Amino acid sequence: MSLKEPAALASLVLPAAAVLIWPRSWWPLFVFVLWTLAVFAVFAAWQRGRHREQSGKLMARAQLSTIRTLSHHRHDWMNELQILYGYLRLNKLDKAVDVVDRIRARMEQDSKVSQLGCPELSVYLLSFRTFCDTMRLEVDVEDGVCFDKLPLAPERLCGSIIGLVNVIRFRASVPLGGENVLKLALSQEKNALKLVMQYWGELAATDSMTEELEKCVQGTGRLDEEIEPADNSPQGRKMVFHFPPSA
Repeated sequence: MSLKEPAALASLVLPAAAVLIWPRSWWPLFVFVLWTLAVFAVFAAWQRGRHREQSGKLMARAQLSTIRTLSHHRHDWMNELQILYGYLRLNKLDKAVDVVDRIRARMEQDSKVSQLGCPELSVYLLSFRTFCDTMRLEVDVEDGVCFDKLPLAPERLCGSIIGLVNVIRFRASVPLGGENVLKLALSQEKNALKLVMQYWGELAATDSMTEELEKCVQGTGRLDEEIEPADNSPQGRKMVFHFPPSA
C-alpha cells in the first residue's frame, strides 16, 4: 500500500468529526457520505491503474520469455540445418538422413510436450534453456500422455513436476568437464502416470534431496524407487515417480 491510501483514509476524519460536532444537523452526514464515496472511487481508480501496470509488466515478461525461447529454438534449428547442408555438400546422404530423423524426432517431442494438457508445464519445459544454464533438459513423452485423462487436477500435477525439476535444477553445479543432463520420461497407463527422472552430472546438497522430492509429490504422487545410480554411473541419479500415489 502506498502513502496515497492512508492519506485518503485519514481525510475521512474531517467529515466524521463534523458529524460528531453537529449530530442534529443533516449536512455533516451528507458530506460524510459523499466524502466516503469519493474516497472509495479514488481507491477504485488507483487499483485499476495498479492492475493495468502489473498486467503490462507481466505481459512484457511473457513476451520477453517468448522471444528468448524462439531465439533459442531458431539457433538450434540453424545449427542442425548447417550440419545438414554440410553433409549434403559432401554427398554424405546417410549422415544427412540421420540429421533429418533427429530434427523430426525433436519436433515430435516438442509437439507432445505442448499437448500435455497443462500450458504452464509445457511453457516451462519448452523454455527451460532460456533460464537455466547449469544443465540440459531432455524430455521424452510417450504417445497418448495427457494430464486431462488422469484423476488429478492438472494444475497440481504440473506444479509437482515443475517442483521436482527445480529440486535438481537448484542443486546442479557447474560441471568441471562435460555437461549436466536431466532426462524426463513420461508414460501413461490408463489412469496412472509414470515419471522417470535420470540425471547425470554434478549435484550439491544431496543429503536433503530425497526429502524435498517427496515433499513436491505429497498428495499427488509417490517416489516409487529409491534414488539409485543411473546406468551404473557414479555421478548418475535415477528416480521413479507414480501419479496418483495409489497407482
